[in-house]
Amino acid sequence: MLLARRFAGFTFVPLIGTLAPLLLLPVAARVGGLDGWYSLAVGQSVGTFGSIAITYGWNVLGPALIAKSKDECFRRSLWVESLGERLLISCAVVPVATCLSWSLGAEEYRLFTVAMAVAFCLNGLTPNWYFIGAGEPRGMAVYDMIPRLVATLLAALLVFLTQSLWSYPLLWILSSLAGPLAIQHKFGWPPLFRGRSISDIREGLGKRLGVASIDALGGVYVSAPVPLAGATGSTSVAGSIASSDKLYRFGLIAVTTLGNTLQAWTLDPHAESPRRRHVAAIFAHCALGLLGLLALGLVGEFGTALLFGDEVKAATSTMWFYGVAFFAVSVSTPLIRNLLIPSLKTRFVLAGTAIGALVGVIAMLTLGRTFGANGVAAGFMLSEVMLVVVILPPALQHLSRIPRLSAGVKQ
Repeated sequence: MLLARRFAGFTFVPLIGTLAPLLLLPVAARVGGLDGWYSLAVGQSVGTFGSIAITYGWNVLGPALIAKSKDECFRRSLWVESLGERLLISCAVVPVATCLSWSLGAEEYRLFTVAMAVAFCLNGLTPNWYFIGAGEPRGMAVYDMIPRLVATLLAALLVFLTQSLWSYPLLWILSSLAGPLAIQHKFGWPPLFRGRSISDIREGLGKRLGVASIDALGGVYVSAPVPLAGATGSTSVAGSIASSDKLYRFGLIAVTTLGNTLQAWTLDPHAESPRRRHVAAIFAHCALGLLGLLALGLVGEFGTALLFGDEVKAATSTMWFYGVAFFAVSVSTPLIRNLLIPSLKTRFVLAGTAIGALVGVIAMLTLGRTFGANGVAAGFMLSEVMLVVVILPPALQHLSRIPRLSAGVKQ
């Protein structure tokens, strides 16, 4: 019953947050045209990579730490430590994202591209990881989904009325800051750095460097398709990839939702059948991945035309590549989040991510120059498949060592 309620909560909250942009992005694509749509997507891509760098692995490591502890004081200290670290990192990341997005944006939309990049960099301050670990979907709704939902709906209205895209990044910045500020207020404004010396902060950053590196490397190829499409092809090619990428990202919310729902349940230290829970999570993700592959391949082109317009719709062949990538991401999610990261076998994830990033970026560059949007999509697919190939053996090996029954259960 508890798992069912948790699943419902972790399904409903991200679903609302995902569906809301469907009211905004179709309007933005038509108001901005090819250049505006491309610049919006580039800003989001650069900002997404920036947010991954700012998060510094807390979205991966944090939920497991929260889920394994019932001490509220310890949980609160993790939040304070994470927010302090992420604010410091953002001071370095945001200027870099600003310069990069300025250079990549369409000439008439460069300042807007910068604003989009900064807005999405601030996603790295999200409190979602805390509530995922605590198994509290209500917290995700109150402190993250609702502010973003309000910002998105208001931006959609303003973009339509003003025929300008500027309200989107400005309102998104406000919504990104609202959640962390509200949590700080809830906790009584605890000082972020009191009792922590520079050496303490450096030690904390060092402990999470492995997971943060994995995230950053993964962010390279996750964020690369749209900028690389713009660098290797025309604006129309980049616009098509942007549409493919957007639909793919919408689909990934299902993977995130399933992963969030099952992580605390799978890693429950009091579970009677630990291995059975891990196996169930893996099979559930495989089934979801297959469903997503077929959906993107069969109706992806129609979906992008319906949402974003015929001018920037994706080709069916491109969507099949994205479908395989979706399957790979779904399969890798429980292997990383439930097996390798909690067991501190991050070197395998780091190796797989590094290989995937190297192969993927090179493939996107080379294939993109020759085959356009299909080449970029194929290169992106290879990056996700390579990650699965590398991490699957050590993950299954660790799974075989997990006891079928907990120590307190008679066999």
